Amino acid sequence: MERLDELAARLRQEDDPGLRAELLRLATPLVEEVVGEFSDTGLPREELLKAGHLGLLAAVCNPHLDRFGDFSTFARNLIRGEIRARVRSKFPPPAPPRWLTILSNQLDRALRDLTKELGRPPTLEELGERLNLTPQGLKEAFKAREAILYTSLAEKRRAEDARPEFHPELIRDLRPSPFPWQARIRLAQALDHLASLWLKASQRVLETRKEEG
Repeated sequence: MERLDELAARLRQEDDPGLRAELLRLATPLVEEVVGEFSDTGLPREELLKAGHLGLLAAVCNPHLDRFGDFSTFARNLIRGEIRARVRSKFPPPAPPRWLTILSNQLDRALRDLTKELGRPPTLEELGERLNLTPQGLKEAFKAREAILYTSLAEKRRAEDARPEFHPELIRDLRPSPFPWQARIRLAQALDHLASLWLKASQRVLETRKEEG
């Protein structure tokens, strides 16, 4: 491991293809090591190795991001990140409803803006105030995000994942507004319903054409 740290330190000082190639060669066993942690994901070992190698390549190409000078830990984290991303791309959670996408985007924006303005992460009360959501409404928003976005990495657990119940009707405004959250949610739900009906109708038309043709 000391040799890995030494090579990474030298690469932070000079961009040398030879040093990078040696670092990659010596660090390759880290991929095998980390892949063993994901044997229960349901993906073939070969695919896990490919994803892990991408993570290692990212580490070798970006040693300057290793702020603590511990290259093996830095590389393992990037390898794990690539493998997790690959697993979740193969077993994605269900597509969120339109209203939740809108609300999640607003929540992400409020968190980013408040953190910048306050110089720290906001409290739940501050988030609710910025989004004009009651405490119960903000709680339901987080429950809905978790229910839709969560998926286990382990294959056996995915079939048993308990998704928390959530109630969009409890997402309400903290103060009166021209376009309250309940109206936004109902509108988004109606648009999702229309899109579903349109898709079903289109599929029937295609099936009819195939039968006739």
